[in-house]
Amino acid sequence: MSGEALDRLMKMRDDPYAAARAWKERTGGKVMGYFCCYAPEEMIHAAGALPVRITGENRDISKSGAHLQNYCCSLARTGLDMALDGTLSFLDGTVFVHTCDTMQRLSDIWRLNAGFAVHADLVLPVRFETSSAWDYMTSELASFAEGLEKELGPMEDSALVESIKLFNRNRALLAKLYQMRLASPGILPYDQALWCSTSSALMDKAEHTALLEEIITDLQAGTATTDGSGVPLFGIGSVMDQWDFLAMVAESGATFIDDDFCNGRRYFDFEVPEDVPPVEGIARRLWGRSSCPCKHVPSRDRGACLADRATAAGAKGAIFFQFKFCEPHAFDYPHVKKALDKAGIPSLNLEFEQGSVSIGQLRTRVGALVETIKA
Repeated sequence: MSGEALDRLMKMRDDPYAAARAWKERTGGKVMGYFCCYAPEEMIHAAGALPVRITGENRDISKSGAHLQNYCCSLARTGLDMALDGTLSFLDGTVFVHTCDTMQRLSDIWRLNAGFAVHADLVLPVRFETSSAWDYMTSELASFAEGLEKELGPMEDSALVESIKLFNRNRALLAKLYQMRLASPGILPYDQALWCSTSSALMDKAEHTALLEEIITDLQAGTATTDGSGVPLFGIGSVMDQWDFLAMVAESGATFIDDDFCNGRRYFDFEVPEDVPPVEGIARRLWGRSSCPCKHVPSRDRGACLADRATAAGAKGAIFFQFKFCEPHAFDYPHVKKALDKAGIPSLNLEFEQGSVSIGQLRTRVGALVETIKA
């Protein structure tokens, strides 16, 4: 039996932006969309706006084809389609973080064609760890904050400090939820745990935090449990929003025990230090969090880190689930696979495009991986 808070959160999955639209109607505040979890949500929040993540949509392209080639990833193409056909009309502006060539070019196309009043770019360094990269990052974040103030309103340090505390509390609760599943996978189906993280970026953070607190209390009381039997898998990729796929994985006799999806663990990984000036704290979080393939941290081998995490979680296999034409993740795959092979963890690489996912074909391949692990 699931609790009331979890039921309420799960109902959002059918209309992910309903909470943001309701918030805007209720408060009259501004809503800022963003694509990448490197976007400093705390700054948007401290300036009085609601940060909302754009994760694309399972849809046929109708309008964005006039602006983006078919070999661009479906996240960019469906996201732009949503902006052009009015699905994202509740947004007042958009933040773009430079992560890949497609997103960098999408920013210009979006600015010229989407028609939103506010447009902001944040260009973070690609290679972390050098002193020059650190100086550049802190300077860029400070400039980004100044730009938001001009567009959205004053951003007092005290407001930024309070936003950091709120977002850290939310991250701590999500980390606790994931840790509870690591200890007892049957406590909550993986797709629901992932949605708890995904939905955090789609609604008012204080409201989401209150729901998380209630959900964790219910789980601890045993009022939201399920059969968690199944081969434990580790998920790797960018945005994971294919809920039918996750249901199919469970039907195939497996479950994701942990993940490195950017709307999963990578979204809430590493809190902002609260004992330093707020902009520096935000920089330290971005600097120290688990990196994605779009960023390079020389001292942290991403393949070895993911293999260690998968091993520590007790995963018996791993699935790469990535957007077709996503070059950063495509380049990342061979290196990470080699590390997983070395750790004795078999893996499967699946490419998909939003709107054209064949569950039947994927079922065959996932089933083969599960049977290989069981053998």
